[in-house]
Amino acid sequence: MNQLNLDPVSVAIAVAGLLFGPALAGVIGPYAVIIMACTVGAGWALGRRDPAARLSAAWYFLRLNATAVIVTVSLAQLAGRWIGGEDHSWLLAPIALIVGGVGDDWPHVGQWLLQRAGSILERRAGGGGGSA
Repeated sequence: MNQLNLDPVSVAIAVAGLLFGPALAGVIGPYAVIIMACTVGAGWALGRRDPAARLSAAWYFLRLNATAVIVTVSLAQLAGRWIGGEDHSWLLAPIALIVGGVGDDWPHVGQWLLQRAGSILERRAGGGGGSA
């Protein structure tokens, strides 16, 4: 019996195959999922923005979608290796959703990650407070 794959990437590849042919479906399908997931996340992030800034919503969506297209595949591959799976395509949608959902708060996420890394290094080095 054939197993039916209904994950977003498989469905997008099937639809892209109908629209663009099988040669392009393997490329267009995953990136369509990335753009759709990032757009949903960006919609959530847009709700946190200043209402006066809503005039620039199109630029906001374009910027976040371009960022997701650039970084999502690499992040999915890294996460897939870390998890230990061979197929990382199922990670494309959640990672793109997170990229869009974080929105303009990436500098805060970077600061948080640096603080976490610093505290881990500090604990491994034997604590932070020394005697004077």
